[in-house]
Amino acid sequence: KPNTIILLHGFNSAPGNKAQVIEQYLQEKQLEDDYLLIAPQLATEPLKAIREINQLIRQHKSGKVYVMGTSLGGFYANYFRAKFKDEQVIVHSINPSWNPSVTLKRALNQELTNFKTNEKWFFQQEYIDQLKEMEDFVNENLKNYKSNNYSLHLAENDELLDFSALLSYLQKEQVPHKIYHYGTNHRFEKMREFLERVDLNRIIE
Repeated sequence: KPNTIILLHGFNSAPGNKAQVIEQYLQEKQLEDDYLLIAPQLATEPLKAIREINQLIRQHKSGKVYVMGTSLGGFYANYFRAKFKDEQVIVHSINPSWNPSVTLKRALNQELTNFKTNEKWFFQQEYIDQLKEMEDFVNENLKNYKSNNYSLHLAENDELLDFSALLSYLQKEQVPHKIYHYGTNHRFEKMREFLERVDLNRIIE
């Protein structure tokens, strides 16, 4: 298919309702032949997750790749906006974490249960260190992005994340971006509105 959507889930989660909303939208708009949706179950180790996403993007860069990520997935999306600066990769960050090495310290050295799969896993210091290295990469490289295929989709009532540091960085470094605001919380139950704003019909014209 000429276009690929890669949907990245958040911390301690898995593909779910958001992927279903996108699938239904593609069916309704008769866009199934134009877009391949990939919603991977990402590795819990950040470095492994980044490698998995990187491989998916490179596999599908013969066409356009739309990277859509929520929360920690939004941080990963920002990482790849900093990494891939060409026109083939379009990034939509939804309620993105900006400094997960700080905000996820609350989970350090704990056994966690995945919200959706019920899988148990352990969040260790090594993962915090990997996230910090990724943050440094984003800080150093996102400012060099000068195209116009980067959008932020922010919940006005996000109870977990503060977007002020991200927005300050983008303004200071003059990173081209679009911002959309939604009347929802961190769970971001506005995927249909998000898709209408993104307007996949318009994108392929």
